[in-house]
Amino acid sequence: MKKFAGTYSWILVLALACAVQGLSLVSCATQVAPGGGPEDKLPPRIAAVYPAPGTTNHPNELYIKLEFDEWINPSIPRNAVSISPPIEKKMRFEVSGKTLELTSRGLLDTGTTYTVTFAGGIKDLHGNSLAKPFQVVFSTGAHIDSLKLSGRIMVNDSMMKKKLYPSIGMFLMGGEREGIRYLQKFRDSTTKQLDSLPMLAKEPPLFATLADSAGNFELAGLKPGRYRVAAFLDVNGNQKIEPSAELVGFWIRDLVLTETSADTLWIPLGDQDTSRLELESVTQPFANVLEATFTRPVYFDSAFADTANCSITSNTDGKKLYPSKVYLGASSKKPQFYFNEKPKKETVYKFACTSAKDSLFRPLDTLRNYVEWEWQEMAKDTLAPSIVSAKFTSRTKAVFPHDSLIISYDKPFGDSLAQTFYTAINKDTVQLNVVALDPVRLLVKRDEEWPTDVAIEVLQGYNDTTLAAADSNGVRDTVVTLKYKRLTRVEAVSKLKLASLKGAVPGGNGQVAVRLTSIETKAAQIAKCDAAGNFTFPDLEEGAFFIEYYYPKEGRDTPDAGTLSPFSFGKPWRAPNDTLKISKGENDLNKLIPNLPTLSKK
Repeated sequence: MKKFAGTYSWILVLALACAVQGLSLVSCATQVAPGGGPEDKLPPRIAAVYPAPGTTNHPNELYIKLEFDEWINPSIPRNAVSISPPIEKKMRFEVSGKTLELTSRGLLDTGTTYTVTFAGGIKDLHGNSLAKPFQVVFSTGAHIDSLKLSGRIMVNDSMMKKKLYPSIGMFLMGGEREGIRYLQKFRDSTTKQLDSLPMLAKEPPLFATLADSAGNFELAGLKPGRYRVAAFLDVNGNQKIEPSAELVGFWIRDLVLTETSADTLWIPLGDQDTSRLELESVTQPFANVLEATFTRPVYFDSAFADTANCSITSNTDGKKLYPSKVYLGASSKKPQFYFNEKPKKETVYKFACTSAKDSLFRPLDTLRNYVEWEWQEMAKDTLAPSIVSAKFTSRTKAVFPHDSLIISYDKPFGDSLAQTFYTAINKDTVQLNVVALDPVRLLVKRDEEWPTDVAIEVLQGYNDTTLAAADSNGVRDTVVTLKYKRLTRVEAVSKLKLASLKGAVPGGNGQVAVRLTSIETKAAQIAKCDAAGNFTFPDLEEGAFFIEYYYPKEGRDTPDAGTLSPFSFGKPWRAPNDTLKISKGENDLNKLIPNLPTLSKK
C-alpha cells in the first residue's frame, strides 16, 4: 500500500482545515487524549480529508484518511462505511486518536468514479455519532461522474432507538451491466449470460449510501443509466438486501438518470419476509377452550373465525369436532376455540386449521398447519366467566369524547348476560347499554360523547342479598340491594388540551391514507382521505407529531413498499421533515406546514 504518495495533498488539506479553525498545523495534528470538563454532547466533525474532494487520477489502491476534531472510538461497525461501486475485498479500518484510515486489499477499477460514505456508526469517545453521512468522491481516471440524486427513506421508532438507519441502493439495468467487473460472478453458470435485470437479493447495488437519522440521503458521483432503486435496512453491513431479516422498499418505477433528471425519491420500507405462517402449539386454558399459538400473530378476519376453519380429530376413532365459538383471547390476544361438545379426556387429538394468514397476508403453510395434543379433564374449572379488563380505545391515558369502551371476559359469557354496567361521573351514576362484539367482549353503547375535564368510573352492578331486622312477628324479609364494583377509573381529556387536525393532501384522493404518530407516546392513528384529499383527526391532544401520507397496501393501513418476490414497485409516500406542532383547538395542516410535498400519482 503506497500511503506516502498522497502525503503532500493530505498536508495541504489539513493545513487549510487548521487555518480555517485559527490553529497551527502542529496543534491540529497533535494526538492528545480528551481531558475533563463539561460533558461532550457534540458530534465529531471532520477537519481534513484525503483524497481531496473531486480528485481525479487516483491510484488503484483504496486509501482514504479522515482527521476529526476529536478522538473517535476505534470500534467501527461494518455498516458505518460503504463504497460505491462495490469492491471485491473487505475494507479495513485503522483508528489512531483523531485519525481514521480506510484501506482494502482489493484493487479499484480504472477510470471509475468512487463514492465512500461515512455514517453515524462512527462515534467519538462519548458515544456521539456523526451528525450526518459524509461522502468522499474521487475518480481513478481523468473524468469524474458528477450526477447527484437525493430523497428520503421511511425511518421508524425502532431504527431511531438503535441508531441504525437505512441505505439507498441503485441497481444498474440493461446491457451496460456486461462491463461492470463485480457483476461477472453473477453470470448464469450454464449459459454464462448476465441477466439484464439485477438480482436484487444476491448482488450489491452499483451505487449506495446511508441515510441520516431523518431518512434523508444524497447520492453523488453517479453516471447516467437506467436503475432499479431500493431502500433497505442493512443490518449486517454487507451492502446486500436480506429479505428474511431486513426491511426493504422500492421506488415507484425504474429510474432513468440523465443530466436533466430532477427526481426526488421518497421510499417507504416494508417487511419482505415471504416465509409462510406455521402453527406451533395448542394449550387448554379452560375446560372447553383451546388456544392456538402460531409463528406470527394471526390476521383475525371472518375467514379465520369461521367455525369450520379449524377442528380437532380423534386419533382413536377419527371423530371430528368443530368449535362453536372462535375469538381472540382477552389477555393473550391469541385465537381461542370454544367447544360445546367436550372431547374425551386423555385422548390424543389432531388440531388443524385449513387456512390462516398474518398481518402481511402471508398464508399458512399447509404442511405445518396441525399439532397433536391430549385433551385434559379440568373438572375443577367451574367458575363463571370473569371480567379481565374494562378499557377505553384511547391512544393516550386520557379519554376522548369519541372513544369506545370495551369490557373483556376471560372466557365466553354465553347468549345471556346477567351483569349490568354503569358509569359514575360527577356523582351521577347511569346504567350503560352494551352489545356483544364477540364471545368474550362487550361494547358499551353511549348516545352522548364522553365529557371532558372529569373523572370517569366504570362500575359493575351486582345484587347484594341481606336479611332485614325481624318484625313484631319475628319474620325477617330478604332485602336485595344494588351495589357496585369498580372496574376502572380514568380521567377525561382536558378541554384546554383537546385538539383536532384537518387538512388536504397535495395530490391526494380517496385511496390515500394519512398516518399521525405522537412523538411522545409513539401511538399512531390513521385517517382516510376523501376524493379531494381532505382528512380530519377529531380527537387529539396538543403536542408534537410526525405525519405521513401514502397509498396503503391493498387490504392494509401501512404504506405499500412493493415486493421483492414476486417483484412489484412501491407506491407513493410522503412525509414532511418538519415536526407537526398541534395546539389546542382546531388545527389546519396546510397552515402549519404550508409547503407540503405533493404526493405523486400511482
